[in-house]
Amino acid sequence: MRDRANIIRSAGRLLAYCATIRGCRPYLRRGGTLALVLIVPDDADVEDYRHATNFAFSKPDRFGGFDFGDNAKIVVAPDHWRKERKEATQDDLLKHDCLVILAKDVAEVPNAVMAAIDDVVKLDRPQVRHLMAASRVCLKRRMSVVQAEELAAMPLDLVGSMLWRTRPVSQSLDCMREVLKNRTPVKDRELRIENLHGLGEAGSWALDLAQDLNDWREGKIGWEDIDKGILISGPTGTGKTTLAKALAASCGVHLVLGSLARWQAHGHLGEYLRAMRAAFDEARKNAPSIIFIDEVDAAGDREKFSNEYNSQYHNKEVAALLECIDGAERREGVIVVGACNYPERLDAALVRPGRLDRHIRILLPDGPAREGIIRWHLAGALQNDDLSVTVGRTEGWSGAALEQLVRDARRSARRARRMVSVSDLEATLPPTVSIPDAMLRRAAVHEAGHVVAAVALEKPFEFAEIRAKEIPAGGHQSLGVVRIGKTPIAEITVQSLLDEICFLLAGIAAEEAILGNRSIGAGGTRGSDLHLATLAALRLEASYGLGDGLAFLAGDGEPELLRLLHTSQAIRERVEIVLAEQMVRARSLVEDHPGAVEHAAEELLEGKRITGGDACIFFASLQQRRKRGPELVDSNAARRG
Repeated sequence: MRDRANIIRSAGRLLAYCATIRGCRPYLRRGGTLALVLIVPDDADVEDYRHATNFAFSKPDRFGGFDFGDNAKIVVAPDHWRKERKEATQDDLLKHDCLVILAKDVAEVPNAVMAAIDDVVKLDRPQVRHLMAASRVCLKRRMSVVQAEELAAMPLDLVGSMLWRTRPVSQSLDCMREVLKNRTPVKDRELRIENLHGLGEAGSWALDLAQDLNDWREGKIGWEDIDKGILISGPTGTGKTTLAKALAASCGVHLVLGSLARWQAHGHLGEYLRAMRAAFDEARKNAPSIIFIDEVDAAGDREKFSNEYNSQYHNKEVAALLECIDGAERREGVIVVGACNYPERLDAALVRPGRLDRHIRILLPDGPAREGIIRWHLAGALQNDDLSVTVGRTEGWSGAALEQLVRDARRSARRARRMVSVSDLEATLPPTVSIPDAMLRRAAVHEAGHVVAAVALEKPFEFAEIRAKEIPAGGHQSLGVVRIGKTPIAEITVQSLLDEICFLLAGIAAEEAILGNRSIGAGGTRGSDLHLATLAALRLEASYGLGDGLAFLAGDGEPELLRLLHTSQAIRERVEIVLAEQMVRARSLVEDHPGAVEHAAEELLEGKRITGGDACIFFASLQQRRKRGPELVDSNAARRG
């Protein structure tokens, strides 16, 4: 009775229950073990469907069907599968007689789970009779057919959150009409490249491709002038699949969504290759088209296959993929887009000219991009509100994480029976803690050390900054950053590598010289100062023949270098010597200019940021004494001398 009351208390939940029963009645009657994916409408509140589905599947069926009882598990994708819960996939499939997954797209469900799913059911939107019944049961009010027909065309999230028992249906409709007036028009919210944020170079390339395809259709250019293969890489959640969908919409072409893992789930090698070829055949039959291959790095690199049995399997896998891409290349109208998280794991033949020859990286969104992504998911709400606090506290978040943030904020607002507000967004963010003044000063000194080293070593310094006085609680937090610009052509020499290591170690050298000790601020995570300095030293000693030996011991890719570091005592000792010598050099450089370090630290504490122009003014004295002595000219030569 308590579960029933939970359903009939909310019109949105009762409507979700009606849609679930209507779509899943055959499976409720069948009984036995069951695994389903339910596709809920895009504009629906998934939480309403979670409550409704739980009630439908875990209680005796009113239609004479099977009672799954407590052994039914209802999960919401993609929230349920996170990196830290990979074991949940196997547990969900093995431990429950009934597994029901709620999603807005099958792409949200892991491939390993999709391979074991009995069916995918697309739930319909509420019908007029369902809305009239919900009004009687939940609102204790009568609703006319005309009102129900208008509500049936309304976004479901509005229907569920704004039909209140305490006010007439006509008043709720007036409120919904007013909200819809302020929402961004649907045509402006289409999933197109022009409307997305944070794509960077990938967005520019996509727009150029759309123009090229249009010119090709009009006969202005030939097919040979169009990019026919591209590799997109980036961290998880940065929107690689979304980019493919938006690209197809902007280009006006057919989209085939594929994945090596999903093709492999069809069965043995023969079935796997058959599924792969079928996807490429679909792309060719519907040309012009785009075939998107997710997790393309799963194919691996044939040079690194070791086990003879696995080597034969993976060689056939890679060869078949190359054959399919070459077939698409020879057929006009097919563009192949591969996506992965680890491009360094790809076989060299996949990225040679004529295949996935253009490589574009999608980075985590910066401040303006994060604001654009948040406003996109807000769908016109909070148009005139300041989101700077939310944007500032989501640094390092992916697009998928920002989408979840907005979804959680909307859910909180619905539970309170009001429209979403800025406070809902901020309340959903992780809690923050104040940074003690001593820790903030240490961060300023650390970054000031990098700034002085950058100027002294003539690096293209762009800016340095430290965080505000509050940071998210828990975990390793970086309190500052220094950005060095890239030069179009950079010659890699012994000295340039040593300078890079010296610059990276200058932060902790400044902590030692100015504060008397150093903190963990230079290590602990990938991308930290110590991580990058160690890689530079490894390349010098093991890849480039610029260290104590000439032998080529490893490629300059990170996985291979770190594997060598962990297995070779001799290389560890040589790398430690390089790092120790450059640490001495960095400290000597800082001690020669303590005033400059203090000045930069004070400026950072006051304004939180120093630009390249500021640094030139602050450290003009360095122009006279840029290099202190022979050890700064070539400490590597001094070590060998």
